[in-house]
Amino acid sequence: MQSRQSYRGKRYEAAESRMKNIFSSQGYLSGIIPRYEHRPEQLQMAEFILERFVEKENGIVEAGTGTGKTLAYIIPSLIYAKENDLKVAVTTETKALQKQLMDKDIPLAEEIFKKHLGIDISYALCLGSSNYPCRRRFEFALKKGTLGKDDIRKLGNILRLFGEDVIFTRFDVRVSGKLWSEICRESDACASYHCNFAPSCPYQKARKEWQSADLLVMNHYLFFTHIASGKTLLPKTDIVVFDEAHSVEDIASSQLGFNLSQTLLSEILDRFHHGKKRHSLLSRIQEMELREKSIGLLGSIAREAGYFFEKVRTLFPRDSLQFRCLKPLNFGVELVGQMKEFMLLMSEAEEEFGDEYARMEFDIARGRFFLFVEALVDFIYHNNDPYVYWIERNESSLMGDVALRGQPIQIADIMRREVINAYSSSVFVSATLAVNGEFGYISGRLGLERCTGVVLSSPFDYQKQALLYVKKDISEPGTPLFSRQAAQAVAEIIQIVKGNCLVLFTSYKMLEEVRGFLADLVENRIYSQGDLSSSEAVEMYMSDEDSILMGTHSYWQGIDLPGDLVRCVIMMRLPFSVPDAPPVQARVELLKTQGLNPFVVYQIPEAVIKFKQGFGRLIRSRQDRGIVAVLDSRIVSKPYGRQFISALPKCSVVFTSDQVAAGYAGLFE
Repeated sequence: MQSRQSYRGKRYEAAESRMKNIFSSQGYLSGIIPRYEHRPEQLQMAEFILERFVEKENGIVEAGTGTGKTLAYIIPSLIYAKENDLKVAVTTETKALQKQLMDKDIPLAEEIFKKHLGIDISYALCLGSSNYPCRRRFEFALKKGTLGKDDIRKLGNILRLFGEDVIFTRFDVRVSGKLWSEICRESDACASYHCNFAPSCPYQKARKEWQSADLLVMNHYLFFTHIASGKTLLPKTDIVVFDEAHSVEDIASSQLGFNLSQTLLSEILDRFHHGKKRHSLLSRIQEMELREKSIGLLGSIAREAGYFFEKVRTLFPRDSLQFRCLKPLNFGVELVGQMKEFMLLMSEAEEEFGDEYARMEFDIARGRFFLFVEALVDFIYHNNDPYVYWIERNESSLMGDVALRGQPIQIADIMRREVINAYSSSVFVSATLAVNGEFGYISGRLGLERCTGVVLSSPFDYQKQALLYVKKDISEPGTPLFSRQAAQAVAEIIQIVKGNCLVLFTSYKMLEEVRGFLADLVENRIYSQGDLSSSEAVEMYMSDEDSILMGTHSYWQGIDLPGDLVRCVIMMRLPFSVPDAPPVQARVELLKTQGLNPFVVYQIPEAVIKFKQGFGRLIRSRQDRGIVAVLDSRIVSKPYGRQFISALPKCSVVFTSDQVAAGYAGLFE
């Protein structure tokens, strides 16, 4: 597939003219946005996307930070959809971008359509159904009389929202996760339009909005959960735009797979019966023999599950956090047998749950139990092919809960069947999708066909705004001296920029090692994912001037810290995926069977895209200035290192701390 910078002339003159009317220096946007700046890249992207829709092709767009890419895909998508009576899906990864779309970008487009084109548009935010409250469950929670005073006060606010007959979600109310789990919608227990509260149900009202909207905004997780459900969760859409498309493969693989744990099973079993609860579901069974047999079998399942997961723990090699299961397990048959017997008992007991509340909670518990058993059988017998199966445990708890994981080895075939061939056009957008200016890697991973791509550079002046520091005189990552030397290098950078540094790692182990050394070298406060959740660490860092933020995978791409919040981004090593991670192993093996070199066609391109994401954490506006430091000497000592440097925007490169100090000062002259 070739990148294209030009279009086919006469056939698209009308379409291009409409885009110019909107995005040019004197276009419609200039009259709506204060201090509007015309960006040629934004206009080019809008023209390109509209052409893809007209041609019924698929498109890939790499649009550098600052391009204004959201408006550049929203406006042509809506124009094409309205003219052809179609519905658009826009799917993103982060909540921040969803909020920006709903609160800022789409309302701007709406104003243009109404004021200049005489067209009304409608749009809606789609969330997973458990994000909506259920009035039936809410009423039952009140009637149970087990809520504390704080819960009752919070439920009062929810009652007010119900009374206002509006759509609201868990993000509109402040309640604990435990309380929300008691009142949220559960698909297995929903009576849908047969429910007495259906006319005022927030979820049903939201679904009506989805059906009538021209544009639906959702996240990748919901989009691929919709596919996994057989496309039962969302209305049919005709064209789809994937923003933050660099994360599509990983999220799709996860959502199309499963993740089981002993903790999850215990929570499901507790829904049926818990010894400390006076009125459990199973205790409601009137027929004594059936009740006692069900409760007894549930206890046996809990004990057998304990034996099963203890046996699973013995599969881990010493000090390992992951273990790939290459063949079916030779144990677990007894557990599966008991679980299937319990499902048969629950079929017999179904008529025992006559009152509305008990039947609703019974349906929820039985539905979750069935899905667990289905996935467990898949894991034990390896029923899905080609899948990768593995077990993993939390890095901070060697003897803690373990997870049974399974997911497709590659999603290209699924994407072709469920997305590429199911939509008239699909467009994939991100600031980082190309490798060496081409889209062969990402198009292969996502199974893209009938596809054209374009690379649009950022309007930022990286020569004046950014400095790239490559640390050559340092041991390679993984060697005994690296962590201590890296901490010393980080301390030197902190001294130069006076803090406000984001330090990116590829493993928690290295993060802990470097943080331990660094704490003795600097006085700046350090916040890290190792001690805090991702969001907590970011919040505390943002409120503490000149501090240091350390993180792993999610910080490479999902974090937005504009202005002086980040003066330097420090990449500890080139972000290659851990080679012994089971999904990586399986993908490497598959590529080898196809006669390909996995390092060249998969591992390097994947790392280059993530590297570009890490670099992109620094410059978020025309006013930003700062340093990106790479402490992995392989970027200059290995032949493949050139691909990483050439993937970055053109900026000055330095190799010593003295050059860093001088170069950083020069950014502000």
